[in-house]
Amino acid sequence: MKNKKKGFSLLEIVVVMGVLGLLLPSVFGIVYIIMQQQLRIHRLSQTKQQGDLILNYMKESISRNAVGVGSALGSPQCVNAVSTYSNASGEFNFTLDNSATPDMFSFEENTGQLLFIQNTYLPFLSAYTFTSTSLNDSATVEVSNLVIECQRRTSDLANVNFFPVVGFSYDATFVDATPTAQEGVVSLHYQTKVKLRRTPD
Repeated sequence: MKNKKKGFSLLEIVVVMGVLGLLLPSVFGIVYIIMQQQLRIHRLSQTKQQGDLILNYMKESISRNAVGVGSALGSPQCVNAVSTYSNASGEFNFTLDNSATPDMFSFEENTGQLLFIQNTYLPFLSAYTFTSTSLNDSATVEVSNLVIECQRRTSDLANVNFFPVVGFSYDATFVDATPTAQEGVVSLHYQTKVKLRRTPD
């Protein structure tokens, strides 16, 4: 009685290797595409999270605290009918009171960071002191193209359009350490308007 050796023949091994050679590139290609999509979703989520945080913080700060708009040293802006002012014209501050040297705050873009700057007047020094806080993690998401502008349509206090409207916009872009990546640039544009309704205490 002959003993039959168990195992695969050379032809069977060749066929299996041929099938794997055809299937594996397709499988790896599908996995790579899925990983790219997941990475893009992650980047989009990070960008939207920080972009939304900035938008809400700016809206709340302006609507709850600002009583007016001022340039450098608090010089009033947007006080006359059909008047406009923007950060392209100069320093754009939000005033907290109507004094000659009001406390102020502002938003400024600096090398990818969006800074919230508080300016407090110190009478005994006859000068302003300021503190700044970054509203974003610039190592992950950069802010660019910040535009802030205000417009007052009328000087008639009884008119619904008496209070000036502040509009601002910016771009939030995910910081990609590999600029040649195929996932593409993840960037979101934000834009909104806020009406100043608060009056000085």
